[in-house]
Amino acid sequence: MPSKSIKAIVQEINNDEADGGGLWLPNIQRQFVWNTDQIARLFDSVMRQYPLSSMLFWKTREAIKHRKFIQNFNGSKVDLKDHYHHGKTKAKWLVLDGQQRLQSFYLALKGSIDGQVLHFD
Repeated sequence: MPSKSIKAIVQEINNDEADGGGLWLPNIQRQFVWNTDQIARLFDSVMRQYPLSSMLFWKTREAIKHRKFIQNFNGSKVDLKDHYHHGKTKAKWLVLDGQQRLQSFYLALKGSIDGQVLHFD
C-alpha cells in the first residue's frame, strides 16, 4: 500500500467503496486487546511526531474469510462472527500486521469505547 495519511487509512476501514476495496481483517487475526491507556499512548506518539512501526497489508481478490474492524468496543469479549464480511472475490486489503494500532485509530476517530468517545486532555 502506498504511503497514506492516518485520516486516509481510517476512511478505508470497512469501506467496500474505497480505492482498492477497503481495509479488512483476515479471520486469522486475534481479538482487539488494547486498553484506553495504550490508545492514549499511541495518540501521544503521533502528536509528538514519533515514528510508528510499519504495518503489513495484503491486497488480494481471493475469497479469504475476513471481518470488519469493530466500531463500538465495549471492553468485553466480542463475538467476531458478528463482524464477518461476506465479500466474494472483489479486491480488498487485508491487515496482516498493525491491527491493534489501526483498530485504535478507528475507535478513537470514528467509534467509541464503552459507549464513550475519546478526547484529548
